[in-house]
Amino acid sequence: MKRKTKRKNGISRLLEIAGSRKAALILSALLAVIHALLSLVPYVLTFYIIKELTQPNPDYLLMRSYIAYAVTAALISMLFLYLSGILSHIAAFNILFELRKYIAAKIGRLPMGYLTHRNSGALKKILSDDVERIENFIAHQIPDFVKGIALPVITISYLFSQDWRLAAISFVPLLILAVMIPRMYGGRNRQIIKDYHQSLEDMNSGIVEYVRAMPVMKIFGQSAETFDKYGTTVKRFNGFVAQWIKNSTPGFAIFVSFTSNAMLPVLALGLYLYFDHGISLATLLLFLILGTGYIKPLFVLSNMGMQLSVINHGVEQIDELLDQDCLEEQPLLQKPEHYHIEFRHVYFAYQDQKKVLENISFEIREKTITALVGPSGAGKTTVGQLLSRFWDIQEGGIYISGKDIREYPTPQLMNMISFVFQDSFMFQQSMYENIKMGMDKTREEVERAAKAAQIHDLIVNLPEGYDTLFGQSGVHLSGGEQQRFQLARALLKDAPILILDEATAFADPENEYKIQQAFSQLIKDKTVLIIAHRLSTITNADQILLFDKGKLSAKGKHAELLEHSDLYQRMWNAHIRARDFVI
Repeated sequence: MKRKTKRKNGISRLLEIAGSRKAALILSALLAVIHALLSLVPYVLTFYIIKELTQPNPDYLLMRSYIAYAVTAALISMLFLYLSGILSHIAAFNILFELRKYIAAKIGRLPMGYLTHRNSGALKKILSDDVERIENFIAHQIPDFVKGIALPVITISYLFSQDWRLAAISFVPLLILAVMIPRMYGGRNRQIIKDYHQSLEDMNSGIVEYVRAMPVMKIFGQSAETFDKYGTTVKRFNGFVAQWIKNSTPGFAIFVSFTSNAMLPVLALGLYLYFDHGISLATLLLFLILGTGYIKPLFVLSNMGMQLSVINHGVEQIDELLDQDCLEEQPLLQKPEHYHIEFRHVYFAYQDQKKVLENISFEIREKTITALVGPSGAGKTTVGQLLSRFWDIQEGGIYISGKDIREYPTPQLMNMISFVFQDSFMFQQSMYENIKMGMDKTREEVERAAKAAQIHDLIVNLPEGYDTLFGQSGVHLSGGEQQRFQLARALLKDAPILILDEATAFADPENEYKIQQAFSQLIKDKTVLIIAHRLSTITNADQILLFDKGKLSAKGKHAELLEHSDLYQRMWNAHIRARDFVI
């Protein structure tokens, strides 16, 4: 769901984003205008020097003064340009920091499910590429835009004060620009820009997937060219950009041809007026220099048109993320009296999909073990995610201690629940930090959790013990070892509710044995929810919930389900056959 938020768009939205550093940007723009004004001074003084040289008795002392003034003006102009750039860059990097921080905070308040179903390439593009382009606009294009407007206006105004006829013909490139820019960057090009961003997102996603799939690629002797998604998205992006450039070349070539040859009409009319004694040689040279020299900033403005089109679409992507509904937060509740869990008539479906869970109702008593079993895709993991409020349900209610979980603030709810995922994740930090995870715990507590998770001995044998960085100098861990790190985190957190999502999925027999030892420590006095495929690991559970096609098919203890549930019997027999299988 998206909020009905009315936002500005285009340059006004970019300036709104830049408004957090308004003072620095206004000063930068003012310095850019002063730079534009001073940059004309040497040309104007050159005009007066030539004018003086054409006199019968030139005043050489005055000309030396003009030269000194021209050099001084050029140096001061460069200083103002430098200061303008410094201010715009300082403002840009501060805005960049604030924007990335705000987006990161926003992502932290979004439902976890939104992130698990979001294209990783799209998120990477938003946080990196789109934000970076905004920095480029603020740091470079705002000063360039101000200078690109100020310099032609000041120049044309001065030229009209010298000769209106030559000034009028010098004004033609501005008219061409006004006509060509909307044609070059409007209309059909908006869809092209949209397609460009989609193509870039797809390529980023393909690159991320290719890097993650590298071990499998090597095993099967595959290369980048044979990895379908990577190769296809890169080729599509390359072909799209090439076609885009090919389509835009004729219009841009016409524009460049007109503006690059803007001297020709000025030269033709200027020579006519000079030989007709309508203007002086100094005036002719002035218009040949300034009458075409002011066009250079116009090229910057023309290039800015396409860049702004790309940036604007990126800003729309950022706004789309910022407009996502966060989980509604409630005031802090009193500590629950108990951790009894109840699902009441829960219905749930992912975005624009059919229902994943239908009319699910069950209870989990405090300090008991409940196992969720069922065929793949039956909705077991979804139940665990809903209890952790990765998503909000459409109908029904989920309760802890008689309170709907939506009434708990997210930090309070997260403090009540530990979640050991099927896929473990290690940060490129020290082993100590990978267990501590920012929690307010001492080193002794971290080591105690590691010992309980059967991972302490492995850590102390690493090159730098607990200070060893994961992924550095070839330090890597097996899937089972990484899962024991997850268990250590859960032990350290010591939350009263524990969700285990197939926690032994990647463990070899030795690691599985150690993980089971860690479980015995982890589940003490906890309300435990186990999502399992290995039925032999949950035969002693206080309660087993059997799911099938999004519905609660049966519930009871192991022996009861074997007696009354045909589906559970088939699953158990299949598990026994798989366990006893030998080559």
